[in-house]
Amino acid sequence: MAREAFPLHVLVWNNQYLELELELQKDEQDVERVDPRGRTPLELAVCLGHLESTRVLLRRSADTTRNNAQGWTILQEAVSTGDPELVQLVLQYRDFKRATERLAGIPELLSKLRQARDFYVEMKWEFTSWEVSFSTTWLDSSPCSSWPGQIETLA
Repeated sequence: MAREAFPLHVLVWNNQYLELELELQKDEQDVERVDPRGRTPLELAVCLGHLESTRVLLRRSADTTRNNAQGWTILQEAVSTGDPELVQLVLQYRDFKRATERLAGIPELLSKLRQARDFYVEMKWEFTSWEVSFSTTWLDSSPCSSWPGQIETLA
């Protein structure tokens, strides 16, 4: 029953990463399908510490940002295994995905800023620490100003 209903999970459970790769090449299975316990194949692979199965699933764009039913991320699960290579692998794919998603929005943002009417922006920040004499300002708190014509230099 489980083999037919959750073939990717079964392959991950048995760490049959070569068969997993072949199954995923068919494009018939959803890499994000959740089993009755609420786990995706990637979550299962990471929890079991199956490095090669994890690598196969990550190459197939399995979601590294999803939280499981207990609220744990894939990275937290990887850390809990104690395997530094698994943690590094998950971090590498997660960070790449985050950077790609963030960079994808920049051209649209710049386009909208160019189309916006004239405006003025002022930002102020302050860093403090409670470790040295209750509160200490670390950086100058003078504001940073910008006008639309300067957008190109900021990008």
